Amino acid sequence: MKHYSQRAAALIFFLVLAVNLKAQVKPNYYTDYHVHLQDSATVQLGYRMLKAFHLKATKMDSLCFDADTIIGRLDKAKFHSAWIISNAYWFGSPATPVKNEYLEVKKQNDWIAAQAAQYPDRLKAFMSINPLKPYAIKEIERCAVTKRFTGLKLHFANSKVNLFDKAQVKQLQKVFAVANKYKLLLLVHFRNSEKWEGAANTKILLKQILPFAKNTKVVIAHMAGWGGYDRQSDKALRLISAYLHSNKEPGSNLFLDVSAVFPLDENSNHTKSVKRNTTWHQLIALKKQIKKIGTDHIVFGTDWPLIDIGPYIEMLNKNLGEQTTRQILNTRVIAD
Repeated sequence: MKHYSQRAAALIFFLVLAVNLKAQVKPNYYTDYHVHLQDSATVQLGYRMLKAFHLKATKMDSLCFDADTIIGRLDKAKFHSAWIISNAYWFGSPATPVKNEYLEVKKQNDWIAAQAAQYPDRLKAFMSINPLKPYAIKEIERCAVTKRFTGLKLHFANSKVNLFDKAQVKQLQKVFAVANKYKLLLLVHFRNSEKWEGAANTKILLKQILPFAKNTKVVIAHMAGWGGYDRQSDKALRLISAYLHSNKEPGSNLFLDVSAVFPLDENSNHTKSVKRNTTWHQLIALKKQIKKIGTDHIVFGTDWPLIDIGPYIEMLNKNLGEQTTRQILNTRVIAD
């Protein structure tokens, strides 16, 4: 009986130890830094937007995606969290005017906050607006004071931003300043058109706009492009790299996300000239810029529902290598 008791006690000890060890094992804390949700209003407007841009709808364009959808895909990929982005800026786009615009913008921002609130430790809400609208500052402040939002998403292409317009630059300075005031992270789709001068636009961003958000972090989406990779994106990254590593202009709060970069020829309009000129190779140029910038300033993102986590990691592994991909996955951007 004594021998049996000793064996039972030992078994209990090891069971307790195993449970404690299991509790101490932390899940992967990877984050998808670029995720879109879709409610029914977004789906309906999305069809109008696709038509306006002469694009064909896919099955994904007709589906609604909520917080549970995102948590399911995060769990499947063994990811911990995601930045979920409001589609409110769609409702302020000049390409697809809507009735009661500001009301619809508020509805979208409130909806994304409600979705994030279901999983507060895993989903971070990003409000969005067309920064050129008269209500832009008012809406950022309305959302910010609720403390339900981690950041602000700006989409220069969808909002028809022109950085060569001085009045627009002044407005963007105000927007960046109010985001800075409330310590909102900024996620910026920077490229604004097909005919886009990478170097000239980037100079304006770095010199005239970023100084208004010195106390928060800024993530430039799609490696400064808008899908794929071309010469103009490469020119933008050259200046961003120099900015990040300049003693005069420390760039510790500036990051880029790698969402939608692969496949590199995603947008054929941007790659025709590349195919004709065999002296410039997209992947070689991109890898060179990533090395210069450093993976500590590059974060992972999928631009869901464009692609899911697993397939996109496979693309990154194939093109950038597993070591570089792992380093990007480990890069963190956290609100101060």
